[in-house]
Amino acid sequence: MDKSMNNIHVFHTVVLVLKQMNEDVEKYIEASASEGLRVEVCIETSGSGMECLHESANLSKILNKSIENNEKLGAEGIKAASEDTAKTMGCKEEALGLLVITDDDEAAGYLEKLGVAVAGYRAPGHEYESFSAKYVVEELPMVDDDYFNLIYMRAHHIPLEIARTSRTIIREMTEKDLPDMYGLYADPAVARWTEPLYAYEEELEFTRAYIDNMYTFYGYGLWLVFDRTSGELIGRAGISRRVIDDNECCELGYIIKGNRQRQGLGYEVGSEIVKYARDTLGIAELWLCTEKKNTASIALAGKLGFTLYGSSVYDSGNKGVQQCYLYKKEL
Repeated sequence: MDKSMNNIHVFHTVVLVLKQMNEDVEKYIEASASEGLRVEVCIETSGSGMECLHESANLSKILNKSIENNEKLGAEGIKAASEDTAKTMGCKEEALGLLVITDDDEAAGYLEKLGVAVAGYRAPGHEYESFSAKYVVEELPMVDDDYFNLIYMRAHHIPLEIARTSRTIIREMTEKDLPDMYGLYADPAVARWTEPLYAYEEELEFTRAYIDNMYTFYGYGLWLVFDRTSGELIGRAGISRRVIDDNECCELGYIIKGNRQRQGLGYEVGSEIVKYARDTLGIAELWLCTEKKNTASIALAGKLGFTLYGSSVYDSGNKGVQQCYLYKKEL
């Protein structure tokens, strides 16, 4: 499996907004500079992280833009605006290439609303301090570069590439993939075993929520499968949450476009996801549910090393109640 991020930064500048310097920060600055990153440090002198932001050369364009947006949003400004409203007001371009690391919760929350990639930082002695930022780190020099890359990618809605096989690329979905996804789900070989997508606007909202919640919170979900040569969307596969015997479990799922079936792609993609679940996500066991009539999926489950656990039923909506086999694999 080829890792999509391997100590290669997807941002070029780090701004440290801090209440005070410490040894961890000094080590991080030294290491970051040696890796070619531009580092700017803003130390709070007035006791307010918000005041400190205005002293940053890299943040000044963003803050000036936010002042314009405050006027457009009215008296309460961006602080009171919804996250979606704040982000659509136009600070994204100014935030490109920039990662902010701060131990000030107010500054972190404000910058996140503007679409800036932000990592909250709990300094030594403040490990139990509450933080509203989506991502919080400790022991700054020990944080892997890939994690900071992930924070930046999430802030800018850059899909994470999960794996590359000999013939495919597996990556997270984006809003831009929706038209091709409708084509995939309209394929008779796919539609036979799956529920259709929602109407476009509803599916768009569902996709946005899925990306923000499933990918961000769990670090996995259902991904898209593309032909590595042509870039064509040929399937969907990944890991979902499922309740089995009253326990939350991780379930492997996969679909492959009809004209690409019977070519070993299901096994190629499925085995790569099993490895990713074990080696990257640290998942201890995977489950698989397939309809009893789906002989191809049953055969693939066995080839992937899953063993039969039992039977189940589920309501598929448009197709009614379906009889299924449950399979399990220890990783």
